[in-house]
Amino acid sequence: MQASRLRSLVVATLCGVLLSLATGLVENPPEASVIGSRYYGYPLVWRVTRTLQPADLNLINLAVDALLWFVVSLPAIIILDKILSCT
Repeated sequence: MQASRLRSLVVATLCGVLLSLATGLVENPPEASVIGSRYYGYPLVWRVTRTLQPADLNLINLAVDALLWFVVSLPAIIILDKILSCT
């Protein structure tokens, strides 16, 4: 039972981190923005790119996104684990 919970937590953590990093590929433009800037991340913008400049990363927003995706994926993984263990 403990191993199953630990495995679910580890998988949910990995899913949260990977999903938040994957959202860095999704453009999320605000209603008003600076010309030449592109905003990436969902639901919070955590990566901003500007023309001819390096990307600006907001690590707090990235951590909040990872936490959000962890909270979303944990129940899904627990439900899938219970469904697959019953068969």
